[in-house]
Amino acid sequence: MYQLHPYFTNDGSVGLFSPEADDIYHSTYGALSEAYEKFILPADLENYFKIHSEIKILDICYGIGYNTKSFLNFLIDKKFLDIKNKNFSEFFFKKIVKKFCIKNENIVPIDTDNIIHPQYSDQLDIDNIRCSDEIYSNNSSRDSEGENKFINTITSDTIYSNNISTKNSACNQQNKKIFVKAIDTDEKLFYLSPFLRQGNKKDKKYNKLDFNYEKISKLLDNEFSSKYKISQEVNLIVFKNIVEKLPQIFDDKDFESILKFRKYSPFFDRKMLDLFWASKSNRDINNHARSLSTFIHNIYYKYISIRYKKTLNSLILDDFIFEPSIMDARVSLKQDNNIYNFIFLDAFTPAKCPALWSLEFFKLLFSHLDKDGMILTYSNSSAVRNAMLNAGFYVGKIYNKGINKFTGTVAVKNKSLIKYDLSEYDLGLINSRAGIFYRDENLTLSNEAILEAHKKEIALSDKISSSAFIKNYMKQNKEINQK
Repeated sequence: MYQLHPYFTNDGSVGLFSPEADDIYHSTYGALSEAYEKFILPADLENYFKIHSEIKILDICYGIGYNTKSFLNFLIDKKFLDIKNKNFSEFFFKKIVKKFCIKNENIVPIDTDNIIHPQYSDQLDIDNIRCSDEIYSNNSSRDSEGENKFINTITSDTIYSNNISTKNSACNQQNKKIFVKAIDTDEKLFYLSPFLRQGNKKDKKYNKLDFNYEKISKLLDNEFSSKYKISQEVNLIVFKNIVEKLPQIFDDKDFESILKFRKYSPFFDRKMLDLFWASKSNRDINNHARSLSTFIHNIYYKYISIRYKKTLNSLILDDFIFEPSIMDARVSLKQDNNIYNFIFLDAFTPAKCPALWSLEFFKLLFSHLDKDGMILTYSNSSAVRNAMLNAGFYVGKIYNKGINKFTGTVAVKNKSLIKYDLSEYDLGLINSRAGIFYRDENLTLSNEAILEAHKKEIALSDKISSSAFIKNYMKQNKEINQK
């Protein structure tokens, strides 16, 4: 069976260990905190949306989706994706997932271009929505004994396509079009992304690590601190898109075993598991996944259509496109004609996965980045920064005010976007052996081959070693300070 190695990080989010890479997917101080502080906040998305109505994001090494989910969560928090309210999640899971019942009494008619007729618009009581009379759907019926049955009768006429209300369509001119392409070689991680829950301090008792990774053992003893929280709506959005784009999720027996395995259960959201099994049951009965996805789609829009249209900068969900790509990122991008505004580069460390940190890979990314775009990564590697510079980028640093440290790197084509320049020390390391970048001329070499060639190039180099550079630099600065 496919093996997971989960643990709760210090902000309650779930991290994973990869035995193949002998490395962790997420920082132990917090997988969610890292996503926000190394990718979302440095992107300055709030200012970006003040002047742009479209965004394309490339999420390299999607993993279990924290960067993409944090991005969606940020949109909700800032009202660019205004579906968050106190009743939605509770209503959805209680009335839809667990009961699978919708009565067809007093239904408000919806047209195929999703226009709510004025004569019915005042009948919508959004704050007090009930399963019995306020959801538009024709996928319920009663059997001869009067029991509600969840069946597949959704047609294209029930899909909320344009989501326009005749009473308030002002925001139709302000739509934010969102495109996220997510790349990873492990499809199980895509499947898992909507199911992982956020724990609390007490949940760290479930961290019975079945692997040896000294850094985790030390850092997991740190104090619990949760600054960020992923809303339930984000997991629902991700689930809906996974079902649509990767319907094979329902045929994967290994994945089913993962969800059923008691050892992993503390790390899963119970409500999302219920939704999965309900979805699978409906799909098995009706022989395809589309009906469930369409049903979820309709529930979203029926419930939020009036409320979120009152926010002029809100995102219409029909304008969110999620494209998962299960393949080597080098291959995927060679086949990709998109130009991206932001690239989240979250691959394993260069010493483990040099194929996604080579000079040639950054040249490939250069061709896919907008002139005012930005690559963001957690890596502070001198070899990575040197590769970026040689690929044609301007390079700067990510600063975390909370801990008063530089915690990552940015690469841009527009130098004015750099907030924190590389220091004299950074540039010195880049010019030492530490700055010798990885090479993958045809973007086809294995990680092992790239590492072997890199090792040989370092051995033959006449550049100063990083240790000698650091020693000289510290000595010179000490002398300057003493003067």
